[in-house]
Amino acid sequence: MNEISMKLSQYLLKKDVVSSWSNVHSFLNQGKNSGFIYDNLFRNAMYQVGDLWEQNTITVADEHLATATCELVLAKYHMEKVSNCLNKHKIPPRALFFCVEGEEHNLGLKMAASLFEEFGWDVYDLGSNLPVDYAEYSIKKWNPEVVCISISVRHHLSKLQETLQRLEKVNPALTIIVGSRFHQEESFLSCCTPGTLIAQDATFLFEWLENYQKETGRVDKGVLL
Repeated sequence: MNEISMKLSQYLLKKDVVSSWSNVHSFLNQGKNSGFIYDNLFRNAMYQVGDLWEQNTITVADEHLATATCELVLAKYHMEKVSNCLNKHKIPPRALFFCVEGEEHNLGLKMAASLFEEFGWDVYDLGSNLPVDYAEYSIKKWNPEVVCISISVRHHLSKLQETLQRLEKVNPALTIIVGSRFHQEESFLSCCTPGTLIAQDATFLFEWLENYQKETGRVDKGVLL
């Protein structure tokens, strides 16, 4: 972990929202984009917290407090970015977000959803632990162009495989993006279908969204103010 994320992790563990936000905002003022901030600050800071918990340096209560503090700062960052966005289209592209059934860790999902909103997408964030039946129902109801799925616990991989196979049957033209810290592991890759896009980090999503708006013209290049 880099020095940047270590500093933020210390603020989060102390429930220091003011210092946490000041730390994040300083990089925003430097012109860093959300891909950089989500990967190098928020994600790595929470990885550091997780490592401390695994080493028994902090308790599970400390980890939960840091997570709750991180969610507060993420919410503030989200409002800061989205309030500066202008979607000039009456019908923006739509994206659906959820964690695979059984998966309760949704910080990565929240960052991904916020990133899509920055680019002017109509976002439906269904949160953690969504049964596949309801994922199918949601796709039929809202007809998204993109579905983003998050998974961070290995024993949910079999459920990921089932989810991908069933969703592709609902809409074969659907773009499905899966984010996971296991993105380089064979056990994860073997669960993904050939058409699955794998997002190794927020920077990948940022670049994908940039390319999407250039190729389709669905969202104006000047949407980010």
